[in-house]
Amino acid sequence: MARREESGFFEKYMKGKGLDIGSKGYTGEFDEVGSTPFENATGVDLDYPGYDGVALPFETDSQDFVYSSHMLEHVPTENLPNVLQEQHRVVKVGGYIIIAVPHQFLYERKALLPSIWNRDHKRFYTPANLMREIEFCLRPNNYRLRHLQDCDTEYNYDLGPNDGHPVGEYQIECVIQKIKPPNWSIV
Repeated sequence: MARREESGFFEKYMKGKGLDIGSKGYTGEFDEVGSTPFENATGVDLDYPGYDGVALPFETDSQDFVYSSHMLEHVPTENLPNVLQEQHRVVKVGGYIIIAVPHQFLYERKALLPSIWNRDHKRFYTPANLMREIEFCLRPNNYRLRHLQDCDTEYNYDLGPNDGHPVGEYQIECVIQKIKPPNWSIV
């Protein structure tokens, strides 16, 4: 979080009101329904009224941002298109979908499932895999990629796959901006 605060990431992409999907996954501190570490966001987790892990109980174009950190890798593959489409639906034109997922080669440090660190992970991510999923799930010219970064601040590259849990940042950070689609379509 310090890197994002120092770089102005939160200020740039998380202005206005938004959703923090999977907010209870942080540390367990946020046990109250709707709680989150972000004061301008509503925490949405499986106990949030009307949320089933896919459909978001919020109006279309009602949010300035949707943030999900280390949540997408837990979504069953068959639900993934609907999850990303729902996030896109609730964001206003000009708003952002902010996604953070563990990096396969920094977090897992292995080629194939299952995850060493979390048996609930349904898939591994590289920047290319994440973008492939986004492009598959969202209609072209309804969004634009604004930020994609391998985050390895203070990552300890000296630790090998058998040397324990990774140390430092080991994630991919992606920001998609919802845009007004043009009056033409891709054929």
